[in-house]
Amino acid sequence: MSLADLTTQLVVEDRAILPAHSHTTDDDKSINNSYDPKRTMRWTAIGLTLHGPYFFTAFQQLDRIFGASTSLKVATTKTIFGQLIIFPPYLTALFVYMGLLEGMKKDDIRDKVYDRVPKAFVSGCIFWPFANMFNFSVVPVKWRVVYLAGVGGLWNGYLSYLNQSGDD
Repeated sequence: MSLADLTTQLVVEDRAILPAHSHTTDDDKSINNSYDPKRTMRWTAIGLTLHGPYFFTAFQQLDRIFGASTSLKVATTKTIFGQLIIFPPYLTALFVYMGLLEGMKKDDIRDKVYDRVPKAFVSGCIFWPFANMFNFSVVPVKWRVVYLAGVGGLWNGYLSYLNQSGDD
């Protein structure tokens, strides 16, 4: 998640890594357009304490409940179950946790959740079914974590961007 946020800030948001003395300018735009290492550290914390453990456990449970088969029926069932049962609580936890790490007030966190979770869920319903169908039907079990790490990096970059939208 750290790399996804770093890439989002530097490439997508076109932020610059500036020396510390550059932050003393009166131009708010240059401050807001600077790389924010604290933001990356927040994503690191979320990756280590929420994202990783949550999805490690969730995918183990999917295999336990539905089996490790790569048949179309099992892959479709896992994809639908993951999208509708596993994904929404994660998104809510993610944006609440991020709001807490950002020092937001309770009402602001609630607003962030109400605004960002539906957007992330709809986007996830477009992105993840394809990624997960490929994962569950083609990728060997031993390579699924590697595959999901790569695909997840793209998704986490989107979440980083979505989380920041409207905050600057």
